Amino acid sequence: MLYRVYLDEAGDRGISTSSDRHFVVSAAIVADPLDSQLRSELAQLRADLGRHPGHVLHFVKFSHSQRLKAAQDIASSSLATITNVVIHKDLIGQPMPTGGMAHISKPDPMYLWAMRLLLERVSWFVDENGGTGAIVTFAHVKGFKSQKLHEYRAALEATPGVEIRWQAFNSHPFRIAAPAEVELLQIADTTASALFRAVEPDVYGNTEPRYLEALSTKIYRRGAANVTSYGLKTFPTDVSRPGGSLQFLRSI
Repeated sequence: MLYRVYLDEAGDRGISTSSDRHFVVSAAIVADPLDSQLRSELAQLRADLGRHPGHVLHFVKFSHSQRLKAAQDIASSSLATITNVVIHKDLIGQPMPTGGMAHISKPDPMYLWAMRLLLERVSWFVDENGGTGAIVTFAHVKGFKSQKLHEYRAALEATPGVEIRWQAFNSHPFRIAAPAEVELLQIADTTASALFRAVEPDVYGNTEPRYLEALSTKIYRRGAANVTSYGLKTFPTDVSRPGGSLQFLRSI
């Protein structure tokens, strides 16, 4: 079976006093035979939210009730699964013992590292669920040159020990598009933003986990393994272990 995968991000990629504490990437995975049905379900959501046909849905522009509605509809949709990566920037933004900063503290390396971890999980799901391949579409990221993604893929494919199961992506080059061009990227926008709202404090120090909780039935899980090993991967790992700032993700 062929799968289609739509990836988007939430949060900024900077490390400064004004930056978000977290950077999130998310993949929405659908079996190819159900891709058109998912598009129909998105069209219905668009209508239910009072948007005209073809309107590009942006989670950040929704009211609270609309965000819950979007998450609930995606949870009951034809989507196969969701997998996510959360980069917690507090630790990687600290100087290393040598005095320098970690390479992934820079914007483009941070994005690419997060996508590497995400693609690992996408490939595991596809491989373990009868996938013959996956067509992957990335949402365009402002200020990021698309050629870097293709060069990074080539470098990873030549690197021993990478845990991406490349057979899932054989013969399918990565694509980059805008949500207005490939509308199911709007699903990935919602899944990424739902997780971001659950982990990123607002100006009053509050987070909102209800959107993520509404999506919980769609999050990638594998047997008895903890969800933070697959569907809600955190980096560094310690932040989602008992006592970590994101330990609550283990119970989603």
